[in-house]
Amino acid sequence: MTVDLQDIADTSLTLRPLSPALGAEVSGLDVAHDVSDATIEALRDALDRYGVLLFRDQVLDPEAHIAFSHRFGALQEVAQKQYQMQGRPLIYVIGNVEENGRPIGDPSVGRLWHSDQSFLQYPAIGSLLYGVECPPEGADTQFANMYAAWDALPDDLRRRIESLHAIHSFSEYYEALRERDATQPELTDSRRALYPDVVHPLVRRNPRTGRKALYINPGYAIGIAELPGPQGERLLHELCEHCVAERFVYAHRWRARDLVFWDNLAVNHRGTSFDEKRWVRRMHRTTVAGSPTVYAASLLG
Repeated sequence: MTVDLQDIADTSLTLRPLSPALGAEVSGLDVAHDVSDATIEALRDALDRYGVLLFRDQVLDPEAHIAFSHRFGALQEVAQKQYQMQGRPLIYVIGNVEENGRPIGDPSVGRLWHSDQSFLQYPAIGSLLYGVECPPEGADTQFANMYAAWDALPDDLRRRIESLHAIHSFSEYYEALRERDATQPELTDSRRALYPDVVHPLVRRNPRTGRKALYINPGYAIGIAELPGPQGERLLHELCEHCVAERFVYAHRWRARDLVFWDNLAVNHRGTSFDEKRWVRRMHRTTVAGSPTVYAASLLG
């Protein structure tokens, strides 16, 4: 049953759209304390509708962050094990942050448009990113509405690509990352074997609503399975460029204690640069895992 946030009698939740493209700010909820099942369902519906949810002024220690995230499904660890929080591997630390002279955060993540964990057989369905320390300038996160990108394609192009599949590669992404950031450790053969290339449809649907979204990104997608060579590369490039047109994008300006929750099926994202010599950025992310059941429900047909 669809539950509208505005109709929940035992809460004072309100929704405010963040931009014409996507996103909504949720007010009236302290996610670190008891959140009813009805409210969780309402938040799921809001995420389906807006793609990105913002919760301001949340006081979240790692345990509370994990507990709230887990209300939306099982959580998974990220591939970059060296940036897991010590003792809490479900927390992925992002940023140019150090402890005892050792980097503990991933300083280079997210500069390319991507959808988290799309290189997995069953990609992540959601991510919850918490701003612990946020630079006063730069370091925005941009989000692109992949539902709207699909809806805006010409009918003939939609018919053409509905049955196509993209190849997603962790290995190629990681090697490109190492070229930009020499501090990233070498990708070993054993680690490469953990994350073989996978193939996903270019178009997936929301299992709850049936709404279709493009499912590609330049961070991990390296080609189109049915169109190897230049023709597929051109099509992939054109689609990726289309998805990030200004009319589809919301740029989030972070404040400390922001919690942002996004739908990895419906939204691509990337981080913007900042003066890393002047400012420290520390973010904590949890990741809601995909599953065979959810993935199968997202396939067309």
